[in-house]
Amino acid sequence: MYTCINCGAHVDKLYRRYSPSVLKIVKCENCGKFADKYVEYDPVIVLVDLVLLEKPAYRHLLYNNDFNAYWKLLIVLILGESFRQWTNREEQLKASGLIPSPSSPLLLSSVNHRPEYKFEFRNETMDLVGFQSERDFYFLLGHTALALGGFACAVLFFTELRWRVFGGRPSSYEPKHLVRALVIGGCAKLLDLLSIVWHHVDPEPHGFLIYGYTVLCLLTAYSVVCESGRASSLIALTVGLWVHNYVYKILGQYLPTTNVTLLQT
Repeated sequence: MYTCINCGAHVDKLYRRYSPSVLKIVKCENCGKFADKYVEYDPVIVLVDLVLLEKPAYRHLLYNNDFNAYWKLLIVLILGESFRQWTNREEQLKASGLIPSPSSPLLLSSVNHRPEYKFEFRNETMDLVGFQSERDFYFLLGHTALALGGFACAVLFFTELRWRVFGGRPSSYEPKHLVRALVIGGCAKLLDLLSIVWHHVDPEPHGFLIYGYTVLCLLTAYSVVCESGRASSLIALTVGLWVHNYVYKILGQYLPTTNVTLLQT
């Protein structure tokens, strides 16, 4: 069973094949338009329409495509978000002086003029900084996975609760489709990795734009699967994002820190 990318109605088939090189796209009986024009399109065009937040492109990917590697996208999303958090945290520690940067004047002085300074860690030595940094990254992986899991569970729970109270549950709805839609929409957050590559002087405007675009992607994907309006979709996503940020805030209190003090000899 397939879905019309224009109206969301069910169709038995997307095209009729007359020969190995000739096929004709079937028209939807509900709206009278071609059921899925993307059958004849290059995947790059589908990707461009996904970036442009076209609902037909989301329906094609979620219902009429044989793409099943959503778990790979989820792993990439967790790794990318964890790496961004880890890099930002390293920069904050260097800026606060907890970790000496290679360009630090004190460190350069100690290198050029022989040991005038030494680094002393609380219960640890200098060669454990790399180990602690990698340990922080592994901790952030679990941190990010729990936050994303909390976000998905909150959206699923609120959606089911809303339908039980007010009704309007679509006949074609399946929880796995909503989870896949959230993964696809959440992948827009990977654009935030550009701040690491380009080394923005002021990353706040960049992060705000990426966050806003990610919300729009999630809003489009959610409305496609749940066949709901913007208001109800936004409420569900707001609940999920609140849980996501709450989990980040709670677990962020238990992030290990590297304590470094610079002592003059």
